[in-house]
Amino acid sequence: MSQVKLSVSRYLKDHSSLFVFVTVLFFIGVIFGAIVVGALSNDQATSLNDALQGFFKALNLDSTNTTPSEITWHSVASFLKTTGLMWILGLSIIGLPVIVILIFMKGFVIGFTVGVIVSQFHAKGVAFAMAAILPQNLIYIPALLICGVAGISFSLSLVRSRFTNSQPRTVGTAVGTGSMLYCSFLSYTGLVTCIAVAMILAAFVEGYVSPALMRAVIPQL
Repeated sequence: MSQVKLSVSRYLKDHSSLFVFVTVLFFIGVIFGAIVVGALSNDQATSLNDALQGFFKALNLDSTNTTPSEITWHSVASFLKTTGLMWILGLSIIGLPVIVILIFMKGFVIGFTVGVIVSQFHAKGVAFAMAAILPQNLIYIPALLICGVAGISFSLSLVRSRFTNSQPRTVGTAVGTGSMLYCSFLSYTGLVTCIAVAMILAAFVEGYVSPALMRAVIPQL
């Protein structure tokens, strides 16, 4: 356990600048999403309000045919697709900017969702937004950011290895570079696998915990 803690501490220290970058990028996306809500026209705001009211009514009456297990497995598929996509993007140099855009868009979606709820229900909407979005995102967001850091880090290592390949070097240096890159790939894949497990846990929270919390908050809206 002490070895694991040491490895985690070293990883966080070595990638601190990337963690700051992706965290700031994510919250910029959240802010932009909230700003866009304020720019909606009256017709668009009314349509969103009607859709929310219909959703609240269906959820409060438990009239939806979707079971918690169905929600969970749908979320599992969605979260794992995101994780797998970011892993694949990290395996290529051109995937780096796509990872950056993906993290920004995830923040944008969350900011927009919270902004819509709060704009329609004001202070009471904050409680519903917390119940609907916070539980799973306490796991999902850190996992997403760690996955983004891992993908960007490995992609940068590919850039460095490509630059090294363009320089004159000895055979021993070439073998050493290839070995280091292979070890980085194994570490990267192992970390993403752990992130996938965390994503599955977040999906179960979204399927079983969030709906119950939302039903408890809806009567107050």
